[in-house]
Amino acid sequence: MKKRAYAIIALVIFLAMMIINNLNMGNEAEKLQQERDNLTEQVAAFKEDGEKHSTAYEETLKENEQLKSDADDLKKEIDRLKSPVLYQDFLEAVRTVEDYKEEDSFNKAKDYFAFSSNGGFTTLDRAGNCPCGIDFKSESIDWKPNSVLDLKELGIEGERIVLTYQTAEMIKDDYQFIMSKTKGFNDETPRWRIEEMKTIAK
Repeated sequence: MKKRAYAIIALVIFLAMMIINNLNMGNEAEKLQQERDNLTEQVAAFKEDGEKHSTAYEETLKENEQLKSDADDLKKEIDRLKSPVLYQDFLEAVRTVEDYKEEDSFNKAKDYFAFSSNGGFTTLDRAGNCPCGIDFKSESIDWKPNSVLDLKELGIEGERIVLTYQTAEMIKDDYQFIMSKTKGFNDETPRWRIEEMKTIAK
């Protein structure tokens, strides 16, 4: 009888230990799950923080590019303000082109161009009969009287003045006159002359 009682007591103690052990394992499992959840949240937070830093980095790069562009524009403006070209120079350069566009003789029109080893003139014959052309290093332009109309735009490139003029309907492009103060082909007196002409899309 005593043996049976001892066996029951031992069984009860064993069951109690099993129950306690299961409870402890459940608590540990819950702790592990909580730690796992915490780690998952931390990883998500790190990922979100990394994306924010990446976006901020890209925005900083864009801002730097914009600042660089602004600095370049400012430098150009400063260089323009430092240019030795004066208001009187603009008037003289414009007057040169205005006089040139009124010429109906190619031989006289040549006097408005600067002396340059990169350019020259072409005519149909030695008498100067046209069709005639003005040759530059970059391109050649056919000379036609009454083809240049009104001043459209002006600017400065270092010591040069740039004047853009509208042209008549028979001319496909507008003309850009690059002006410099230098000697001419037949006159060595320095004054504002046409150094180059470029065609600009209308």
